[in-house]
Parts: sequence; structure tokens; C-alpha cells
Amino acid sequence: MIRLLAALLAPLVVIAGLVLGLPTHQGEDLQRVIGAQADADGQAAAALGGAVTEATTAKHAAPRAASLRAAAGTDATPTALPLGVTMTGLSSAVVPKEKAVVVRGRVVNDSDETWTDINVYACSSGAPITSSHELDHAAEATTDDVVCGRTSVFTTIDSLAPGASAAYRLKVDRDRLGIGSQPGVYWFGVQALGTSTEGRDSVADGTVRTFLPQVGESAGPRPDAAFSLVLPIRARTLHTADGRLANPDTWATDLGTGGRLSNMLALAASAPAGEATLLVDPAVVDAVRELAAGNPARDLGTATVAPSDDASPAAADPDPQDDATAAVADDAAAWLRSFTDVARRLPVLALPYGDLDVAGASHHDVRALARARQESEAVFKDLDVAATPAIVPPNGLLPAEARELADGATVIVSSAALPDSLATADAVPSSVSIGGEQVLVAGSSLSLGGPGPTDGSRALALRQRLLAEGLLRSDEDATDPALVVLPYDADPGPRVAHFFDELDRSFLRLTGVSAPDGTAPELEDLAYPSGQLDREIPHSTFAEADRLTELGDTLDRILPRNAGLAATAAREALSATSYFARDTSLAAAELEGTATANLGGAVAWFDDRLASVDVSVPRFVILGSTEGPFAMTVTNDLTRPIRLGIRATTTGGLDIRAPRTINVPASSSRTVNLVARATGPGVHSVVLVVTDEDGHPIRKSQDISIRSRDVGWVIWLIMGGGAALLFGAIALRWRKRLRARAATPAVVPGRDPEDGTTTDTETPEAP
Repeated sequence: MIRLLAALLAPLVVIAGLVLGLPTHQGEDLQRVIGAQADADGQAAAALGGAVTEATTAKHAAPRAASLRAAAGTDATPTALPLGVTMTGLSSAVVPKEKAVVVRGRVVNDSDETWTDINVYACSSGAPITSSHELDHAAEATTDDVVCGRTSVFTTIDSLAPGASAAYRLKVDRDRLGIGSQPGVYWFGVQALGTSTEGRDSVADGTVRTFLPQVGESAGPRPDAAFSLVLPIRARTLHTADGRLANPDTWATDLGTGGRLSNMLALAASAPAGEATLLVDPAVVDAVRELAAGNPARDLGTATVAPSDDASPAAADPDPQDDATAAVADDAAAWLRSFTDVARRLPVLALPYGDLDVAGASHHDVRALARARQESEAVFKDLDVAATPAIVPPNGLLPAEARELADGATVIVSSAALPDSLATADAVPSSVSIGGEQVLVAGSSLSLGGPGPTDGSRALALRQRLLAEGLLRSDEDATDPALVVLPYDADPGPRVAHFFDELDRSFLRLTGVSAPDGTAPELEDLAYPSGQLDREIPHSTFAEADRLTELGDTLDRILPRNAGLAATAAREALSATSYFARDTSLAAAELEGTATANLGGAVAWFDDRLASVDVSVPRFVILGSTEGPFAMTVTNDLTRPIRLGIRATTTGGLDIRAPRTINVPASSSRTVNLVARATGPGVHSVVLVVTDEDGHPIRKSQDISIRSRDVGWVIWLIMGGGAALLFGAIALRWRKRLRARAATPAVVPGRDPEDGTTTDTETPEAP
């Protein structure tokens, strides 16, 4: 009986295995997967059209698609698949005429259980996408919305433990590709189906997809579609309270082999001249310099890092015991050399220093934007790199106040800021005119690159999206260049060597960012949602940043040799008021409150140093006459010498003479005499201001009262009278003496002094 049941069930088991695990037929009989509810033309994805997106810290298309849906007002979330599939290589960027397509990648087990018997299939769509509008929807669609049919080509992975991965390679002959002869853009992807503890079904457990254009036969030359590709060099450049670059581990990863900034620079380096434009935050360049110098703490002896002839820093020797620091310094120095070479060859758009929150600055501190431009110009001047000022918010949104402060800078916004009539048009304009000012427009969907779940900025995904867009735009005779600004955190991946070679097609042309041609649509204004106001850097943070800037400028000016502290403070302040210092951005990176705390710490550092310089003067001075000195003591507890000046403002009738400069050695004090001269008696007010040697005030003024006594002539009169009396008395005394001496007669022997007679005297005999 048991044998009979087994015999009856065996065919059913075989049929179930064929249904669940074997490939389907190709061509028109393509299989629906992942419960799709619309066809490949994007009917289900149409709900995503016109979505307003803001750049996030997400690195993959799944969270990116989630933000698109949230902006579009839908609560749908993509299905989380247990197996992650990547596509790292695609032998043909377009559908080949005859030869096979080879696709490579990896399958990763993202679940908590082991998967076995994993079949990895190539899949494609049967109907092409034929318009740019449809392509936008397709790129924004999630894996839940995609129809793709598995071909008969597959390979098998026996088992994957949690977190494990395995490589795959599929070679799909042209006649097994499942794509007909109709021109247009097709889906091409890879799906993984495996067995878990819940069993096995026909729904894909992991998938990756891209676009594969098919060029039709043309009777004549096909018009080319132009693209302006902008490659961002942007990152968060916050500093700690002691002046070190924050998050050095993240920087080490980004600058190392295969890191985000390293990959983006490699992509730029592979671009032929004029076929790409760099969008650079100069604070990133400064941050790399700091890392190349060992990421030292801020101190009074540290000057602003200046490039050498080859633009590489004179890096301080890191601790030989710290291999990690040495490795980061080497990577940073190499990146900086490469960047300088690339920036001198490609056009450069220079962002305000620190990627300043221009929207917030326009509402709270317009001076910050002027400082950010000055610091940006200084960095590129040091590098000997020609750069064009630009304002390009990471989220693509800019208020009218910020646009009015552009002052000739190139302004680029996202098409999400356009009215719906333009944002959802078949051909989104690449520029608009507002009040006579031209504003460039980057396509929000096109800038996100290829479809998810792959990161759309990866070189392969971006390349296929540009080719697909180029093919469709050439069919639509679109001559207006499309502007493509990659997201600020775009990572093209390490495989970028042949990116621009594959884009060298007859229907596609890459250009630099060019000025609008004057035919741009006229608009009254751009959209700036009210919710954006709450996301801006607040006024209190800008005020604290201004204080840091002022303190750094003050401390820098009293040092006899410029230590670069003014620029250091200004640049740290600008980085603390960056778009990437917004609360929402910091929260996404799990760095809540760090920008405010570090800014406050920097202010305290400069405050402490300035408090180490003390000037002591008496508040009340009494002069013994109309002129006299009084003392001033300068104490310098800094580890470097200082140089000060004195400026005195007085009321009428008083003049103060002081040394032009006062030099005080490190860790010492000096007393100097100031001389006051009054033209009359009375109390005079003096306002004494401590300045730098150029006369700029550096300390709060001090009020001094000086009292003078105009009694000098009385003293001289008394002294003269006394001298006259003294010498008169002496003369009179001598005169009396002389008279007395003259009046006394001389005594003559033998004469009586009474009557003058002579008296005989007896002279005794000699014995």
C-alpha cells in the first residue's frame, strides 16, 4: 500500500519541483514574480511620480525608495528579501546583436537562517519602456512593483549560512535573453530562489535589476542626447572641541581603497576632459589635509595647512607605533594629490565652505554666506585650481532669500522644486528663469541613477540609466541637455575604469555644466515647503558660530606671527552650520547634538586662551602736576609671545603718550609707563582700548579718571623766594662781619691804648 502511494505521489513531487525551481520558457511567456500588480510600463509605479525627495544618508536603493514613497504620500513599503543580490559586472551595456551577455555578482544571505539549493536566474522583460516619463517611474519602482521573467539560464549555490555570500556568473546567449527586436529599454536582472526552513516557492527570495537599452535600426543619423554629469565631493566635516576632525574612522574608510570618496575621485579621474564636472566642498579638501598631517588637535602653534608645490601637505610624522594613523595619513596624502590633478583638468563648481546651510544662513546670518565664499576662494587659490562659485543644496530645495544672495554664483536646484506641470512633464527643463535670474535644474529621478534595490549611483547602475535615458531622449529629439547631479553621498563603487568608455555611443553626448540658453521657462518662484524652515540650522547656532569666528580672529591678531587661528575658527564655525549639521542629518547618522556640543567646546577653547592675556591699569590716577606717568601691566600666560597696541580716547585738555607696540614674551608679564599731559587742572576721563599692532580693538575698553594739579608756578615761586632769602641772609651776615673787623683798632706794643703815650720799659739783661 505504501509503495502504491509513493508511486502515485512521485509524479506530483516532480511536477512541484519543476514549478518551484526550474526556469520558465523565454520570450512572450515570461513569468510574473514577487506578486507584481502592474505591467512593466510602470502602472503601479506611477504613484511615485512627482515625488519630492530629500537626500538622506542611505546607501542603498531600498531606503531611497522608501523616502520616495513617503514623499509621494503612500505608506507602501518594499518587501524585505532575505537574499541580497548584487550585480558587479555586465559584459554588454546594450542588447547585443548576436553575442551573449555575461553578468556577474554575489548573493548574500541577509537572514538569520541557512538557505540551501539557491538557484540564481537571469531574467528580463518582454515589453520595452519607450519614453523618459515611463523610465522615471520604472527607476522609482520597488521590487514589489516589477514584472520580470526568468530565463532558462541559471546557476546553483548549494548553501549559504547567515551573513555568508557566494559569487555567481551567468552567460546568457542572445537567443535565450527573452528580449525581442523592438527598440527601447528593457529590464534585465538576476533573481535568486532558495529553500529555507519554511520550504520553497516560486517567489524570488532575492533580486537585482538594471536597464538594458536596445538600439533599433535607423535609416539616418540619430540625434544625440546631451547630459551634464556633476560628480560631488561632499562630506560632513565637523570638528571636535579640541579641533580634531570628527569621525576619523569614517574618513579612513571613505579615503581608503574602495571607499566612497576614493571611488568618486577615481570616477572623475577616468572622465575625459569636458565630460564631467566636479562639485566640491573645499572643507573636504581641508579635512583630508588634516588627516594627512595626522589629524592634530588645535593649538597656538598650528598654522593653516598650506599646500606645497605639488599640493600635498608637509605632513607631520605620525606616531610610528600607530599604524592605523600612518595608513590614513598615506591614503589622505595620495587622495589629495589625485584630487588636485583632477581638479586642474575638469571644471569645478565650488560650494560655500563647509557646505554651509545656505537656506538657514539666508534667514538667520547672511554674513556667514559671505565668509563661506571667502574661505572657499582661499582654498582653491592655494591649490591653484580655477573654480566657479555655486549654490547646490543637497536636498535640491532653496528659498527665494537664498537665491537673491547668489551674487552671480551658479544655482542648481532639483526638479522636485518645480511646479507639478513642469516636474511631471515628459521633458523636464534643465533651467528656469526667476525674476530675470537663471537657475539650473537637475532631474530628481535621473540624478538618483539606476533602479533599486541596487544603489543607483553605482557605476554600473548609473551607466545603464544614462544609456537608457539617452536612447529614449534621442528618440524624442530632446536637444536640451539634461543635468545630472549625483546625490551628495553617491558611491560609484570601485569598478569605474570603463564607465565613460561604455557611454561613448552615437546617441549620447556628455558635456560640462553650461549656462542656460535664454529659452528657459519663466517662473514666479520655486517650491520651498514650510517644513524645511524647521530643518534649517537655527539662529542660536549661527550666533554661536559668529562668536567662535570673532574669538579666533581676536586671538590670531595678537600673535606676532600669523598662526592661522582666524581661518581655523571661521572654518570650524562654517562646518558646524552645514547642511550636514542639521538635526535631521545628524540623527540619521546617530550623531544627535554633536555639532552644538563641539561648537560650544571650540568657543570655550578660544575663550580660555584669550583669558590668559590680562591687562591691568589703575582706575584713578593723580598727577603731581600737569604731566606725569602711570603704569600698565600686561600678563601673558600663553605659550607664545604676543604683541599689543594701546589706543586712548580722552576728553579735551588731556593727552596720553603710549608705546606703539607692546611685546610680551610667552608666560611672562611686562609693565610699561604711559605718560599723561594735561593743559589745565581738573579730572579728565580716558577710555583705554587694547588693540593689535594695526589698531584693531581686541579687548573691552577700560575707563580711567586722571586728576591733574596746576601748581608748578607756586612751587617755583616759593623755592625762588626761599633761595633769595637764604642768599640775602648769607650776604648780610658777611657784610656785618666785614664791618666789625674794619672797626676794631690794631694793638701797638709800648703805647697805652687809652691815651696813646709811650711807656719806657726795662729790658732785662741777658745773663
